[in-house]
Amino acid sequence: MSTAGAAGPARTLLVLDYPGERPEARVCELGLPGTRDLLAGPPPPVTPDRYLSALPATGPAGAVLAYCAAAPLAAALAARVGQEGRGVPLVLFDAEPVTAATVLTAYRDTVAQLGLLPGPAELRELAARVADPGAFLTTARARLTGHVGTALGADGADAADVRDLAGPMTDAALRWLAHLLAAHHTPPPRPAGPTLRILSAHTPGDGVRIPSDRAELLRDPRTYRAVASFLTAHGALTDD
Repeated sequence: MSTAGAAGPARTLLVLDYPGERPEARVCELGLPGTRDLLAGPPPPVTPDRYLSALPATGPAGAVLAYCAAAPLAAALAARVGQEGRGVPLVLFDAEPVTAATVLTAYRDTVAQLGLLPGPAELRELAARVADPGAFLTTARARLTGHVGTALGADGADAADVRDLAGPMTDAALRWLAHLLAAHHTPPPRPAGPTLRILSAHTPGDGVRIPSDRAELLRDPRTYRAVASFLTAHGALTDD
């Protein structure tokens, strides 16, 4: 998209947009100046109390922007990097709540990508551990390692290949689950700074609705204009 005549950066815009394959556009595709993606390399699968501190050092920031499930983390980050007890401006795109069901669905979908399905007992075991993220991640690692080994073995991998491949595959899945757990366990900050909620055409909720489907929301020039106007009004962008 063209950003001719666009505002210039006043201070860094911190972005929380989890990496990975998805059909939806990414926050970076808006073309806002001065962005810094804190999840370009996601943290290791750590517990929620360590997750935000595991992100790269932030320094002064003009605003925080986040997509979908990262919204609770972004709100906490905006409060943390603010000054004088007030959070920096916050922009949320198609923000959705992260519930225990969200975490369990993500686990089930991860296993399904291996061509397997977790059994009811396994899901009950994990559901009982969502309230204790450390226990959840420990159990999920053991279960996923077993599932990855089964899937690789079914594809003809020998024992050495399974050992080499299972660890990275399991770790990648656990990073996403740790992200969701951190979002689920992050309480709303008090007080919060100014917040703009941007919603695509069919996402439920209240906010500035852009008549665009979800896949194109973060490429839509109308989204850019709404965000730039908000950030300029709150001093996070200049009119240069």
